[in-house]
Amino acid sequence: MATTAAPRELRTEADVVKTLRAGTYTLAEIYALVQDRVEVTRDRGLDTINDSSDTRWRRRVRGALQQVRASGAGHHVARSCWAIDGTPDRPRRMILIHGGGSVADFELRVQDAVRTLRELTEPADVVVTDPPWGLRRDPGPEADRVARLYGNRRVVPGYVDVDAAEYEEFTHRWVTEAAGALRPGGQLVVITGSQQAAVVQIAAQHAGLTFVCSIAARRDFPLYTTRRPSFAHSTITTMVRGSLRHPKRVWNTPPDLPKAASGADYPLDVWEHNGRCGRGRAGLLVYDNTLPPRMAWRVIYGFSDPGELVVDAFVGGGAIAQACMTLGRRFIGADVNPHAVRFTAARLLTDCAWPADRAPQFTFATPDDSARMSITTNQGES
Repeated sequence: MATTAAPRELRTEADVVKTLRAGTYTLAEIYALVQDRVEVTRDRGLDTINDSSDTRWRRRVRGALQQVRASGAGHHVARSCWAIDGTPDRPRRMILIHGGGSVADFELRVQDAVRTLRELTEPADVVVTDPPWGLRRDPGPEADRVARLYGNRRVVPGYVDVDAAEYEEFTHRWVTEAAGALRPGGQLVVITGSQQAAVVQIAAQHAGLTFVCSIAARRDFPLYTTRRPSFAHSTITTMVRGSLRHPKRVWNTPPDLPKAASGADYPLDVWEHNGRCGRGRAGLLVYDNTLPPRMAWRVIYGFSDPGELVVDAFVGGGAIAQACMTLGRRFIGADVNPHAVRFTAARLLTDCAWPADRAPQFTFATPDDSARMSITTNQGES
């Protein structure tokens, strides 16, 4: 494993790479370690597989690692790290190994959404994602545009949007794959702008899913408009595979939502106080169009249970991944932008996994007098 000292904060792309170099094993490093200590030629270990460069002994190494990970037997790992297929600079697939050997079941891939959803090896309990919106934003230097949006010039490069003319076809393709990837009673939860929400709902209905709800999640700072009302909310569209009354469909009222006068849960389809995507990251690296952490936390809490498999096929800045880690969900995330995958992996180490290695419990405070949610770690609110 590399010995590069990891920065405490991600301020630049260089900090992302340094963090991953300090917090990863690459398969090449693992192979070299095994080859140095084990006789790999036995049992036809050097034979190639399917006329490729892969060999039997390397496949056995990967199988052994998977067994160790699944059994939680890797107690020699003192600090959480990623096992990477590729390199920290150019990862292809990453699996998290939690400190102390506990099974984290977190995986990141540099892969498009359709392929990710099609290649799942088990049905997803919930697909939660914030896909590209086809925004047709004004051209210009990326840093200047993000500075106007976030007041921050440090932006992760490589954000990939979708041409507005292709948006409907694009949405139907990935939503159809998502519907097929869900278990019975599993749910598709998609965060979009109000204009894109109709496309998502129609695509999901065509794929055989049943409407559950549409939540208006207020934005703190909508963009100013003069010819129509400003878009002051995101839309969270939720669909289920099967009946609305399916016994395995999950809904948990987020504890930071307002209560009825009687004190009973009375969740509404309008969510206030969702926070800002850049909150707490002044001067730090940000990802374009990332979700506010509080909104992501509410979505994961509300539509999944602990231990369930959450899939995010457009991982972006990793807000859904972070919510899954703090709330104890299993996770598979993917993005076509390798910079997004690297940034998410680094943030999961610096903001979630490494603080948890030092102080294993996350505390969720929900003050009675407001709809605030805080995640207490040594890093402060994310």
